[in-house]
Amino acid sequence: MSKENKIFYIGEDDSGRRLDRVIRKFLGKMPLSGVYSAIRRGKIRVNGKKENGAYLTQKGDEISMDLSLFGLTAPASEDQTNYSISKPDVLLKTDDLLFINKRSGELVHGEKSLCEAVLKYFPSKEKSLSFKVGALHRLDKDTSGILAFSQSLKGAQGFSRALQEGKIGKFYIGITEGRPSLSEFKSIIDGKECLCLIRILDFSKEENLSLVLFNLITGRKHQIRIQCSQFGTPLLNDKKYGSKQKKAFSEDLSKKTTYFLHAYKLIFSEPFLDDLPKEITAPLPENFKRAVKSLFGIDLASLKT
Repeated sequence: MSKENKIFYIGEDDSGRRLDRVIRKFLGKMPLSGVYSAIRRGKIRVNGKKENGAYLTQKGDEISMDLSLFGLTAPASEDQTNYSISKPDVLLKTDDLLFINKRSGELVHGEKSLCEAVLKYFPSKEKSLSFKVGALHRLDKDTSGILAFSQSLKGAQGFSRALQEGKIGKFYIGITEGRPSLSEFKSIIDGKECLCLIRILDFSKEENLSLVLFNLITGRKHQIRIQCSQFGTPLLNDKKYGSKQKKAFSEDLSKKTTYFLHAYKLIFSEPFLDDLPKEITAPLPENFKRAVKSLFGIDLASLKT
């Protein structure tokens, strides 16, 4: 690398894309007029030559960028970022996708988040300028379980398309107050129709609590939490959505002050990548297992979900 330029190489994800679009994605804070000006003035070169913004990049192209461009945008590199978050718990990693067992309390986005941890510990092999590793769906901060991350543009597009087409089954396990009386929750949230199928795995008459398997058909923000509240059976400890239970069931369980909801399983009805299994399961956190044992007297491993 020269003293005046940073050197990057076009990877598979950027190949075949317009130069100005690749640079615009990489230098996200720079206005498009600035990108055009930098290309026109030769501050951005391809294989040592000036090219126009319409140039279609090819895998292996060397992109040199004047250091002055980073005075405005200064993208944080993996070496510059101080990570204090622990290494994610990996369920499965392929060339295109990464599946993590998210811990309750972990943020998905922002400072010291899972996105930052994934970028540090599992960066994409393709040094793409415009593609960034990221979460492909969302889980609330206090929801644990399976979370998918992209490792390539191919993986991101394939997973997102399968999700939109309903080819990925999403299953959650939660503890509700009361016993849901319906086999499905169907309601309107923020003007949009939402559907979640319900199966009661166990019920504690003494505690008036249910262990429930949720099959999330749609995927609205806070959907399971909201629908449980709408139908009169809020998630245990979910004070935001109407939980009134405050009882500590044991000294250990009293440390768990948030709701119990775990993204348990993803089922792929049709393969969209060659190296994906038919389903991925995320083991429940130890405190969740102990809660189930204390409240329902059962071992989740013995249940057929």
